[in-house]
Amino acid sequence: MNNVLQLIQHPLVGGLEKMVLTLCQQSKFSNKMALVALEGSTNRALSAWPALKELSHFECLDKQPGISYLTVKKLIKLIDEWGIDTIHSHHVGPLFYGAMVKMHRPHVKHIHTMHDAWYLNNFKQRLLTKLVHSMTKVTIVTDANAVASELTHQTSIKADYVVHNGIDTQLFRPFSKYLARCRLGLPTGIKLIGCAARVEKGKGHIALIDSLKSLPDHVHLVFAGDGSQREFYTKYGIEKSLQDRIHWLGKVDAMPLFYSAIDVFCLFSEREGLPLTLLEAMACNIPVIASDVGGVKEIVSKQSGILLDVNMAHCLPDAIQRGLSFQNGTKVRAHALELGCSKKMTKRYDYLYESIKS
Repeated sequence: MNNVLQLIQHPLVGGLEKMVLTLCQQSKFSNKMALVALEGSTNRALSAWPALKELSHFECLDKQPGISYLTVKKLIKLIDEWGIDTIHSHHVGPLFYGAMVKMHRPHVKHIHTMHDAWYLNNFKQRLLTKLVHSMTKVTIVTDANAVASELTHQTSIKADYVVHNGIDTQLFRPFSKYLARCRLGLPTGIKLIGCAARVEKGKGHIALIDSLKSLPDHVHLVFAGDGSQREFYTKYGIEKSLQDRIHWLGKVDAMPLFYSAIDVFCLFSEREGLPLTLLEAMACNIPVIASDVGGVKEIVSKQSGILLDVNMAHCLPDAIQRGLSFQNGTKVRAHALELGCSKKMTKRYDYLYESIKS
């Protein structure tokens, strides 16, 4: 029996959450798989993310800030009710609550995937990770070799496995650029640089807007995603007199259309693990430009894009010009198919669900 509970922090649609949903959909244990978010409202999450309705079990626990023993009790109740024998947690909060449940239900296996390691710079979170690892049996998986190395450097903990994240390469595939732009209401006679990320600090929006000043007028930016900084960044673009060349789409459900509509994808984040957006863009045969952080170098090659040091924002305009001149046939998509197929990822995790002992 392999009844798996995927445990995440919140039900907001991001790379981590999309990867978990893909696991729920493609695992050979999908008919027995549950998804639980520590925070948020079940009804609001189902309304905002309709794909969650397809899952066998989905629930949000509405956890408030701070440590909550009530949340542990809710999790234990669900695990008993659904006959869960494996918890697969993602990020530090779910790691802690998964470990608390295992202390009460020792027969339950606990697998934890680290999607990045930047949080380990925080002393309390680093200490919490070390305590959980020392007090309970947890199998540590990282989504990139760089994350595994940083984990060992910060905590002396060695990852048990490295499993690269994957995407649905049948869903993410090239589509007519003209039709994609028409569907999204984007201009057709220009070059479009796209970025899909939460509109928050550290995701590179300012660097991209600044780079636009050094690029020809026929080069525009288009942002997919929303967040707390959208109003500020919109005003910033207006202050720079660039508002006519910046397109804000907000939350986009048809992401394959978004990637197909652009000429180059750019993610100049200050920190990442292994970002799915890069794989998604490449699967749509779009070259990428990215900051060399986390596990990015493990998926971006010279045949698929350009890597820049995170401190080299001043080089973005030149990198974008080079990206727009990429002549690669279908090599970018081929690279994504080789590295980031979700079926390969799911197969690796299914093996872990079956082979790991409690």
